[in-house]
Amino acid sequence: MFRGSANYIANHRNTLAVYHIPGGLLDLEDPAIFRNLMNDIALTWLLGMKVVLVVGCRHQIEKRLNEKHRLAGVRVTDKDTLRVVKEEAGYVRFEVERELARALRLQSSGMDGNVVSGNFYSAQPLGILDGIDYEYTGFVRKVEVDKIKRLHDNRDICLLTTLGVSPSGEVFNVCSESLAATVAGAMKASKVIFFTEKETELRSTVHGKKIQSLRFSDAKALLDYSGLAINKKGFSTISDRMAGRDPSTVDMLHKIGWSVEAVENGNVLEKDIEMYYVYTRDNLIVACGQLKQFEKGYAEIGCLVVNSEYRKGGRGDAMLGYLERMCVMHGCTSIFVLSTQTMEWFLERGFEEVGVEELPPSRQATYNHVRKSKIYLKRIESVRDLDANELWWNR
Repeated sequence: MFRGSANYIANHRNTLAVYHIPGGLLDLEDPAIFRNLMNDIALTWLLGMKVVLVVGCRHQIEKRLNEKHRLAGVRVTDKDTLRVVKEEAGYVRFEVERELARALRLQSSGMDGNVVSGNFYSAQPLGILDGIDYEYTGFVRKVEVDKIKRLHDNRDICLLTTLGVSPSGEVFNVCSESLAATVAGAMKASKVIFFTEKETELRSTVHGKKIQSLRFSDAKALLDYSGLAINKKGFSTISDRMAGRDPSTVDMLHKIGWSVEAVENGNVLEKDIEMYYVYTRDNLIVACGQLKQFEKGYAEIGCLVVNSEYRKGGRGDAMLGYLERMCVMHGCTSIFVLSTQTMEWFLERGFEEVGVEELPPSRQATYNHVRKSKIYLKRIESVRDLDANELWWNR
């Protein structure tokens, strides 16, 4: 048996596997099932694989909360729900740590190796979808790849729960399956393995045999059949250094801002072209933003969009800083933005959430109460209030 598995062991040594463990596995009637699973995972570590564990707690949460906390299949996490998630995430984390620590000591007999958990990814809010504020429900913002690699260099196992922290200090409830897939992609894992609480299999409708593998096209067709969708974001709604303003080419704005509402109507875009500022590089628009002035010294920043290939490097910070300086130059001291998805980004940059009554009267009249965008306001008295060096160079 060992001779037959030797090639498999050699091929997977020093490769990375991400395991997703649903919370229901911890509460099975037969505790030996979970214990044996921890033994198997410890064995893969012993044979030289690098391991990341993602443990969910949906089973534990659903035992304490009813379905009224869900909308369109997604849990709305309010403050009370978040407290429950914290308690149950802590429970599953320590249960996995306890059993896996036992398994490691049993399997390794003296080899160093620990189960380490912590803030190895940051999260951001899901936001407002179809007028519904999902509050503390979030998704992965960034995986701390280098930190996890350092753990693996020390022969440690990384353990992640569904609680992700944002740079502003807020905690968000993240879908564990999505977390496992995101971490696997960011870490370039060779395998991502999802365990289930019950036996699950796919069988062909043609010959009835079990399906062992799927081509990408078949997997996509299965998702389409199930009514699910693959997220294919071409552009991000935030994020470079302002290199110039080009009001002469509406077509270029269409190319970068196709996901922005203002671009959906070409006539509106052409009419308001003087309100748009663009960042260009090699005759290509990298980012754009809109600046609209209102009465009483108010100005709105909107349609802040960045090409997905240029998200890093502080480009969003630089463009926001440029637009803020333009506001000051025009005598505006109150800058506001409306957002349903990128709230944390603005909070981290000095904006504060306010109510509709804080908007200038003319903007209150056009506020979309169905969409329920959140409003963020920032007061700026002079250019000195803006740290140009931090926004433009400290990256």
